[in-house]
Formats: sequence, C-alpha cells, structure tokens
Amino acid sequence: MELFEETLTGIRKYIQEKNCRSVTVAEQKSAWLSGQGRNVVLSDDMAVELGNPQMNSVSCLIWTQKPDLIDDGKIHLIGPDIGDSRDRSLPFGKIVLAHVSGFDEETIYDKYKEMEAVRYALDLKGYMIRAVSQYQREWSRISKDAVHNGFSFEVLAEALRHEYLKKDYIHAVEFLFVTSSAEDVGELQEITKNVGRTISALNKMLSEIDSDCDECDYNDVCDEVEELKGMKKTRDEKRRNPHG
Repeated sequence: MELFEETLTGIRKYIQEKNCRSVTVAEQKSAWLSGQGRNVVLSDDMAVELGNPQMNSVSCLIWTQKPDLIDDGKIHLIGPDIGDSRDRSLPFGKIVLAHVSGFDEETIYDKYKEMEAVRYALDLKGYMIRAVSQYQREWSRISKDAVHNGFSFEVLAEALRHEYLKKDYIHAVEFLFVTSSAEDVGELQEITKNVGRTISALNKMLSEIDSDCDECDYNDVCDEVEELKGMKKTRDEKRRNPHG
C-alpha cells in the first residue's frame, strides 16, 4: 500500500538540490547514556533547541513497502549539526523514511500509530522532546552537557533506528534533518504538506464506515492518492452490496 510515492519523490529531489551531507550508520557504535526517565532540559541548562514554535518546524514519518526506495542507516543533514551551531534556537526539519511490510487496510493505521510512538520511547540523557503538534511540528531541547559530550543528529538517528527496527514489520530506516534556514524548512513543509492530511483521511475512512464522502474535508486527498481512491471505491462497493 503506497500512500506517499509522490512525496518521497519530492524529498529525494530536495535532498539532491540542497547542500547535503550524508553518512551511513549500519549499527550503533556506542550507546548514549540513559536519562533514567528524567530527561527534563530547563532553559538555563539548554544548549540548543530545535523547532521552537516561533521558528519553522516540520516532522513526519513516511513509509513504503518498496525496499529499493530506502537506504538503511543513511542520515542526510542540511545545515549545522547540533554541536556546530552558533545559535541556541534553530528551525528544524525531521523526516523519517521507513521500509515496511505487511501493511493492509486492516493494520495500516494501527502500525502507523505504533511507529509514531517510537520517538517517545527514546531515553537519551540531555535530550527532551518538549512538544509535538498535530500540524507535523516537533520541538526539542538538548542540554549543554549533552552537546559537550558529543550529542549529534547521528546519535539521535542511531537511537531512533534501533527502536524502529525492534518492530518486525520495519526493515530499514533513513533520516533527513534540516537546520539550515527557515526557508529550507518551509520548502520541506510544502513537499510534505499532504502527509498529515493523508493519514487523517485514512483514519477517517477506516473508522467512520458510514461517513459521507461528498461532505468529507479530505475528499480532495482521496481523489489525489491512488491507494486511498482504491480503498474508497472498495468501501463504497461494500456499502452498496454489504452481503456480496
């Protein structure tokens, strides 16, 4: 079930056009210390914050069942790394690309929710997700001690990948981080603007069997995404012929 082919193509083009640094990490080189569940980073202790609400921010998860579309362990960075920034507050783009299997109409939304929850499972000393918005935004803080000890996007990606690969339906994970400018993050927002609406349309379609498509706020999304269009057609046929 491919919901994000067009978006994934746009992200690949974006990466190619920007001044991007890429590294590949096959497996964790060393585990970052646990915060023992006490990962609160106060303003006085903060070295860097990413995606403050006053700055541009975008964060989303995109999956595909085509293995050749994901480069496992690859990390793309556009802009300064966490320890290289001269600014305390940075605009932030974070895209997780995952190769998955076994997604169908019955399981796709539940598996998406499981994948979304992975970021909350992280327990990295000096790293705190402060807020996550329904509008695909993420606000996080990194402490002075963590930056001094070498916390980086590579550390964050390694930890996330480790958690994702614990799930038997996730086989590869790739990351894009953007801190270069509000304009670059804004471009990424535009490329991924339909990801959240596609997921919301999927949820509505699966949870509200008797909903009226003509009155639905996501009607345009279903018309644009072939997989959703097919699901919509199947659902309409079942409604017309429930015993067929």
